Amino acid sequence: MKLSMVIQLIHRLLLCVALCLSNNVFSSIIDFETTASGGVPNDNQVIGLNDNFSADDVLVSFGFDTTGNGVTDSEAVFEAIAGGKESGNSGFQSLYTGKYDIPAPNSASLLGSFFLRQQNPYQPFGTFHINYTANNPVTEASGEIWDIDGKPSKTEQFFVKAYNDNTLLASMSSPLGDDKNLDGMPWAFGFENLTNITRIEITFTGSKNSGIGLAFNNFSPVEDISVQTNSVSEPSTAAIFSLVIIGFMVRRTKH
Repeated sequence: MKLSMVIQLIHRLLLCVALCLSNNVFSSIIDFETTASGGVPNDNQVIGLNDNFSADDVLVSFGFDTTGNGVTDSEAVFEAIAGGKESGNSGFQSLYTGKYDIPAPNSASLLGSFFLRQQNPYQPFGTFHINYTANNPVTEASGEIWDIDGKPSKTEQFFVKAYNDNTLLASMSSPLGDDKNLDGMPWAFGFENLTNITRIEITFTGSKNSGIGLAFNNFSPVEDISVQTNSVSEPSTAAIFSLVIIGFMVRRTKH
């Protein structure tokens, strides 16, 4: 079985497990196949800073803080699959077909037709902010960052942090992209059993200083309607488990 197919199966299995075993309300996934108002997006269409996407009862907005003052000041945009005609107008470049915004074989259903990228392609984007409001505490959240690849001298890596207002609840790093193992593929992050996530931040921590792109997709926040505790957990065990399996399969493919 190809690695990309294994990733797809693991991703869907984790969603099913979370839905069946969790006592929480499993919110729907924001996959950027529609605009915040429910319309069909266009390639390079701007996502307004005040556009609220609905994941069941959770309202989510997306934007970038490019100045480091904690305020979102730059919009994200919709990027269509294979929409970029050149490197200056795309979300990522993969090896497949030699074109831009092409997922690895058998991963197309995960990426869909659209995803989110920064407004200025391949430029340092500062900090990506995911903000949301909900009637109940949001105790879990997951999402995907695509195409984390590179080489030893020019690596790609992302750092994801979950906050309650200004209090850091948990954080995790993506795999270090110093090869092509995640070329055209997703890396899924996940937090669970946190007190109340009000914001998620994503920053680039790789060694590259140019050609930096964020390709983001499939964000899902989860409300908890049960009695809350004040405990803070480590990053999602489900996400870590999936990464272990994917890492094992990557090593298998090298032999």
